[in-house]
Amino acid sequence: MSASARDQHGFTLVELLIAIGIMALLGALASIMLNGALSNQQIVGERQYKLERVALALHIMRRDLEQLTPRVGRDEYGDPMAARIVAEQVGENSEMQFVHGGRRILPGQNLGSRLERVRYLREDGELIRYSAAVADPTGNTDWQKQILLEDVDRFVVEFYDGARWTNFWPPSTQLNAVQPAGLRVVMDVGPWPDIKMNVLLPELAQ
Repeated sequence: MSASARDQHGFTLVELLIAIGIMALLGALASIMLNGALSNQQIVGERQYKLERVALALHIMRRDLEQLTPRVGRDEYGDPMAARIVAEQVGENSEMQFVHGGRRILPGQNLGSRLERVRYLREDGELIRYSAAVADPTGNTDWQKQILLEDVDRFVVEFYDGARWTNFWPPSTQLNAVQPAGLRVVMDVGPWPDIKMNVLLPELAQ
């Protein structure tokens, strides 16, 4: 047989099967790599979204605290609260309540006051912000519930009185203390433990 006849013979069936197998293997590897890249991109996107939620929650809390007013709120029975900020530790988590200014009044609303009572606490693994459109809510006041964060394992607020830190306000040794000098928020959110935010409170007239 001449060389030209051999050249026109082409690939054998075994060679074709080997080539198809290699192409299938390369295709499977490419598919695995693509799925892995898409999965990683989704995970990164979800974590970025959660971090943005954490940053927004801390921003809202800081804004409320920096707008703390000299107004000492009253409880539902009309009695004055113990201080401008009232906080306690329930179990391993904190509950905090105070009056702040700067509440946005929408067009058409007849409410003249910009004061608002807010409460922060952890409920069922969520960081909740409750707000009432009055400084002194009563038993039938409508509280608005806002879920700031999910997957919260710990929410602790520590208060600095100028010399030491405490998890309560007012502290048992200074029941007449109107407000702390500053505070620190510590949270465990999902895969991120010990998220901390320090807030220096405004100096208000006694």
